[in-house]
Amino acid sequence: MKKFFICLVTALVASLNLSAQNEWKNEISISYGPGTFTDLSSSYLKGIFSGKQTNYIGAFGVEYFHRPKTALGVGLVGTFSTCKWNDSDKARTKYLSIMPAVKYNWLQRDHFSMYSKAAIGVLIGIDTGDNTDKTKVSFGWQASLVGAEFGGAFRGFAELGFGEQGLLVAGLRYKF
Repeated sequence: MKKFFICLVTALVASLNLSAQNEWKNEISISYGPGTFTDLSSSYLKGIFSGKQTNYIGAFGVEYFHRPKTALGVGLVGTFSTCKWNDSDKARTKYLSIMPAVKYNWLQRDHFSMYSKAAIGVLIGIDTGDNTDKTKVSFGWQASLVGAEFGGAFRGFAELGFGEQGLLVAGLRYKF
């Protein structure tokens, strides 16, 4: 009986080590998301109240996460978006955000997982126009309530949230 328990514990420890070797500790993502908070609140509302129309493109994003625990990731999110004012050929606002972030995977399978993510940081707005250039610094954030990813080391993903990455964010991710 003693040999059986020793073999069982040895097999269990060996299987834990094998599964730990297959876990990904880092991930890099690129994404696109329309309907950012800045586009909707600042540019769109400013255009309505001033009688000017705007064209905005949404946010292009880059993310890096490191996983100190299997379900928890900590990292950095960066986004770039731009807004063009229709009343001028040269007037536009460019937005750049840099935000530390946390990500929690609450459902994990081999080729599919679901997660939530939150990021808080700085948002830099650069207004360029006919006669003036201004830079503004403010608070930036993203709250993605539900995200899903699928695939192997290369994964596709989609998130539903709100903030500087957009309302519906989609992209590609590489885990290593």
